[in-house]
Amino acid sequence: QPNPPPAPPPPPPFAEADADFVGKAAHIDAFEIAISQLAASQSANPKIKSYATRTGTDHTANRDRLGTIADQHGATLPTGLTSDENDVLNRLKTEKGRAFDHDFIHIQIEGHREALPLFQTAAQNATDPALKSYAADTAPVIQSHLDMATALVQHKRHHDRHHH
Repeated sequence: QPNPPPAPPPPPPFAEADADFVGKAAHIDAFEIAISQLAASQSANPKIKSYATRTGTDHTANRDRLGTIADQHGATLPTGLTSDENDVLNRLKTEKGRAFDHDFIHIQIEGHREALPLFQTAAQNATDPALKSYAADTAPVIQSHLDMATALVQHKRHHDRHHH
């Protein structure tokens, strides 16, 4: 009776700081995907819709890549939203028109401002090489979302000023 082949060794877990970053990044993706999908269907502004479609697509790609890295460490990504994020999402669901666009863009700006240093730090300090390159690749994407959102606000202000 031949012995069964030895079980493969379990994947090495993430270092603590890496695990912390992965959890935060996964939450950012989940929240961004949720509010971007909402904005793509709920906003009447084509610029907001196209921005939302873009951010939703990018964050979905980010989450998929992060999930692959997590698998290599036997970790699963959190997919749910925090209660605060759920509150924000539910509030947005009740809004329409300019109020919706205004709040959506400001949430985007705030969220990406908070996310950027998180990714920049991980790009420098992550222990796992795959995670480090993921953070380094993703930081400029987050910066571009922030720039696009900021430009939309400036454009809107300019536009509003001409209409009053």
